[in-house]
Amino acid sequence: MSDLTLVERLAKLRALEVWLDWQLKDTRRKITELEHRTNAVTGYVTEQERRAGKPVGVTIHRAGCPRIQQPVAVLDATQAQYTLLKDASFNHACVHCRPDTALGIPEK
Repeated sequence: MSDLTLVERLAKLRALEVWLDWQLKDTRRKITELEHRTNAVTGYVTEQERRAGKPVGVTIHRAGCPRIQQPVAVLDATQAQYTLLKDASFNHACVHCRPDTALGIPEK
């Protein structure tokens, strides 16, 4: 049994209700923010690879790829396909998100 009176228990429950309501609103705000950030970039993203400060290649990613560290440019499907086909020794598809497969480019 509780040592609190009914009024005290009710006051504690009201305080808990306010806190939980704040938590729910904050969680929904964070979800909305992440959804907007995720949907902000669609298509494909380039990422330049550097070794000793010199460019050694470009990786093409799908926009939602978690491996993107330093995006450089956003491409539409046609641009990404052209980039991957134009200079295969310099431009290559991310092995994680496989934009080449999504674009219908056969594996070599």
